[in-house]
Amino acid sequence: MNDARITSPQPLSDSSKICIGPHTLIFRSAESPHPANITPPSSEYTQIIVAAKDHVPAGTAEDNTGDTAGKEAFERLQKNLKVFQEIARAVGSIFDIDALLKEIIKIVFAIFPQAERCFVALQGRGENALAVRMVQTREPSLAGEECVLSQTLARRAIEERRSLLIMNTRMDSQVSVSVKISGASSILCAPLLCPQRTLGILQIESRNTTGEFSRTDLDLFTGIASQVALLIYNAELLDGLKLAKERVEHENKNLKKQQKVRSSLSDIIGVSAKMNEMLEFVKKVSISPYSVLITGESGTGKELIAKAIHYDGSRAGQPFVVLNCAAIPRDLLESELFGHEKGAFTGASETKQGLFEVADKGTIFLDEIGEMSVHTQAKLLRVLQEKELQRLGGTRIMKIDVRILAATNKDLKAAISSGEFREDLFYRLNVVPIHVPPLRERKEDIPLLITHFLASSCADVGKRIKGFTDEAKTNLLNYTWPGNVRELRNVMERIVTIAPADSVVGVEMLPHEVCNRPAVRLQKYKSAGTLYEAQKQLEVEMIVDALKSTEGNKSKAAALLGISRKVLYEKIENYKIL
Repeated sequence: MNDARITSPQPLSDSSKICIGPHTLIFRSAESPHPANITPPSSEYTQIIVAAKDHVPAGTAEDNTGDTAGKEAFERLQKNLKVFQEIARAVGSIFDIDALLKEIIKIVFAIFPQAERCFVALQGRGENALAVRMVQTREPSLAGEECVLSQTLARRAIEERRSLLIMNTRMDSQVSVSVKISGASSILCAPLLCPQRTLGILQIESRNTTGEFSRTDLDLFTGIASQVALLIYNAELLDGLKLAKERVEHENKNLKKQQKVRSSLSDIIGVSAKMNEMLEFVKKVSISPYSVLITGESGTGKELIAKAIHYDGSRAGQPFVVLNCAAIPRDLLESELFGHEKGAFTGASETKQGLFEVADKGTIFLDEIGEMSVHTQAKLLRVLQEKELQRLGGTRIMKIDVRILAATNKDLKAAISSGEFREDLFYRLNVVPIHVPPLRERKEDIPLLITHFLASSCADVGKRIKGFTDEAKTNLLNYTWPGNVRELRNVMERIVTIAPADSVVGVEMLPHEVCNRPAVRLQKYKSAGTLYEAQKQLEVEMIVDALKSTEGNKSKAAALLGISRKVLYEKIENYKIL
């Protein structure tokens, strides 16, 4: 009182200021001048109490009336609070929409004894039409009657975003014909409002002329509808999440099945002695829990071997995570591997799991391990030794169970000598070494690989290629394939792209490096006048050959020659090639 806290009864004087929570009351004596013209000093002041000069004797009619009205208001408030408490208790653990609506209608009938029929009508996202999701009657005898929802009334409640009360449908001239036909005498209709959208309406009807709904009922019904809207919205969200979860689980299961099929040892193509020896060794390695270091030239299929080790082992049902250490900037590699806490560095706006956490109980494949910085190698060594990690910027130490497979095309022993790779990490990774032989050392596998990649490329583009001429086969077998299996696959895809359908691929369709065609051409025109004339004659001959082999298709001819279509058109025009 008067800006001082009070703990005992205090006398009131004119202009006393009493603060209760966020509300302020000002006491004025009836004898003070112009008590009715008092202007509160701020909007916080919600009420001014004016004292009467003569106290009203206790027990008068006025006092009893005030007490009765206050008691009724308090009892009504208690009743409303119990209603919302009952709704929360009854439906708090129900997430099926139909079961939820049944329970809500049961509560509505208990709260509004004059209600004889209850509708719940919902509209889909982005749709305007209302569809009755559920309708129930209080008396089973009324269930067989036709239940018609007035779309006019429902649409009005949705568009105006407020609850509507029709006390007496027969006396209200604004009531539509559809409402009168329904047989209802009194109606409460409330929109189901959510911040994102309007879900539909909740409506109750009374058919008894003596059971009219009141304005008090309208207020309570509006509150119930707001609660129901949130419950339905949450149930719809949960349904959507369940469907999404089932779909993702199904897709994940299929992808894992497909990945396992594509990544099994039986899917690796090779009949050479070196490949058979390596694959037999991989079978033994896959059942062990130890780290593996896979070495070999670029394009030999080191990742395919790593997948085979994982999917043929005991961890096949767990995650297989791949990281190319050369593809990630050194400053970000640690964050990718070990994760980071929010605010650990500039740009770390949220906590992120590292790939080691993602791969827990599974396998992580670190490709191009030789490109990892020495600082990051030290942290990786700790993970290998202690089987635990700490996120960047974090303090919590997490235990992990991850099998590590690493691959490199570098000579790591030479990198150790130059200080680029830690010797202790090398021995931790090189528990089981596997070397993948280059394609030039297993030439007997080339025909099988050509057949496989030709068939898969034809399936990709929907084209049929009959095969290769003997000269083309000889060139393919004699080529050294410095890019190994990856280069062979790319060559097959290029040939399928530019070769005519149902054709037999000749040497002219092979890349220049495979058949060494440029050297042969230059030898042919070695004595053909000046260098410019020889070059011009060579270009004309090659363009004509390319156009013949592609049956005049200039786009394919340009791809075969390794130039753009624009350049090809310019050369055809300059050289007057018809």
